[in-house]
Amino acid sequence: MTRRRLTAWLVHLYTASGGVIGMFALLHAAQGNIRECFLLLCVTMMIDATDGMLARKVDVRRALPGFDGAMVDNVIDFLTYIWVPVFILASQNILPHPVWVAVPILAGLYAYGQVDMKTPDSFFLGFPSYWNFVALYLWWLRPEPNLALVLVIIPAVLTFIPTRYLYPSKNRILSVPTWILGLIWAVLVLYLLLQDTPDQRLVIASLFYPAWYMILSFYIDWKIRRERDDSRAYASS
Repeated sequence: MTRRRLTAWLVHLYTASGGVIGMFALLHAAQGNIRECFLLLCVTMMIDATDGMLARKVDVRRALPGFDGAMVDNVIDFLTYIWVPVFILASQNILPHPVWVAVPILAGLYAYGQVDMKTPDSFFLGFPSYWNFVALYLWWLRPEPNLALVLVIIPAVLTFIPTRYLYPSKNRILSVPTWILGLIWAVLVLYLLLQDTPDQRLVIASLFYPAWYMILSFYIDWKIRRERDDSRAYASS
């Protein structure tokens, strides 16, 4: 085995470690250790944020053309971004009734079933199934169950609307402030998860990054659509 192929397998093993850690996160959730579960999900999120960059640097597709690391990544993402968070929503009685977990499940299945889930210009199309973040804030804030249901339905509906959302590891638009804010947010979230009873004011303050992500995504989508409309108008004139 050449060094290049060995390096590619190591990158795939790094990706696969997210699946192992995700399963331990699920086991913690089943035992009611939700804080520990979210800490492990943070680890899987860091792996997911970095394995693609490593794969592109090593050029794993050329080194191992018979192995699809992207498919492995999708399987792991469905576990860590959907199945585990949905299990938390149900097991912690956050929603009015467990039957409502069908909403994020169906939305997630639709998202991953789309051929163009990730666009050629490196965006997610539709809400990118960040159900781990939805579950985290609902678990922290514990809103009234009907309000929690509304806060689950909104991103589920956004999944079916073909709006572009930032792909953080590939984003080139305002990437520096996005990465800086993301790192600040990650440190704050980790700090809050290490607390037995996190300060609710800090929890609410930590919403600055999800708000930045959503607003910037909507702005970029609007800008791309406007530029395309202007190009079509110019071409037809």
